[in-house]
Amino acid sequence: MEEISNKKVNVLVVDDSSIMRRMIIDILKSHPLINVVGYATDGQMALIQLEKLKPDVITLDVEMPLMNGLETLKQIRKIRPTPTIMLSSLTSAGAEVTMQALELGAIDFIQKPENLGNIKNKEKEIISKVLIAALSENKTSDQHPIIKHNVKIPVIKNISKTDKVKTIIIGSSTGGPQALKEVIPYLPKNLPAQIIVVQHMPANFTGLLAQRLNKNSEITVNEAKEDDRLEAKKVFIAPGNYHLCIENNKIKLNQDPQIWGVRPAVDITLISAAKAYKEDLICVILTGMGHDGTKGAEMVRKHGGYCIVQDQSTSVIYGMPKCVIDAGHANEIVPLHKMANAIVNAVYR
Repeated sequence: MEEISNKKVNVLVVDDSSIMRRMIIDILKSHPLINVVGYATDGQMALIQLEKLKPDVITLDVEMPLMNGLETLKQIRKIRPTPTIMLSSLTSAGAEVTMQALELGAIDFIQKPENLGNIKNKEKEIISKVLIAALSENKTSDQHPIIKHNVKIPVIKNISKTDKVKTIIIGSSTGGPQALKEVIPYLPKNLPAQIIVVQHMPANFTGLLAQRLNKNSEITVNEAKEDDRLEAKKVFIAPGNYHLCIENNKIKLNQDPQIWGVRPAVDITLISAAKAYKEDLICVILTGMGHDGTKGAEMVRKHGGYCIVQDQSTSVIYGMPKCVIDAGHANEIVPLHKMANAIVNAVYR
């Protein structure tokens, strides 16, 4: 897993609210490895400060005058790509814009509390996400023209090659929404596989993630519900704030304690699936901080399943994939632009 270096992280804080700006700055300044190099009150000022201060990380408010967070992010990606964390409201509109920002290359996001006085409760999250963002190599779509140029939906020429429906569990965290957009839409509609995605996200975001992936995919993508039956050619996204297990080929949700600080946890789903599907299970670990998925991958391999891991060169954060590789549980290590093909080949291996 990545090590936090002793070098200070230079942060630019962008927010039109003087109160919120002050609170974010005070929280960041409280950490010895974070240095707030400046602030901006709107998107236009942010772009000026970007070139002047050359920060390592930017915190960017979604809703601002003159130039909103989304437009500012697009310009940041063009002018000087910098790891960016979005600050969004709890509204559905704020969530929708945040999802767009993640697809455009924002590293992560933080939801503002309804009562600004509760921002102190977000202190640990704000600091950890800024430090994690500083570790990213900023591998986002504008710098890595991966899917657009050299990946097509794999053509399955012999659909009778296997009668067996395989199960695929995909786990991802930081950088996951961008990575999933490069994988799920490129899985062919006649693939004999049932798929579950476990992405570390809050409750009101996983439904949006499912909707956006469904709109761009040949296979159906839905947020998982209790007792949903797994079926070939369908993808289920684990809902935020729930662990997802499998029982009799049905989805079972629970709110057992967090594992590794997250719920849903990839390990919980993988361990459950490994027992249910044994050699017919394919485990896919994508970009993300931490080591969630390593114990699950171990169980998958123990029961005869197959594990594919995203490589370092295309991972925004190489924590989860690296841990699985270092533990010796990866059958295959592939770049993101080859992941859809690797999954199809694994189904037919």
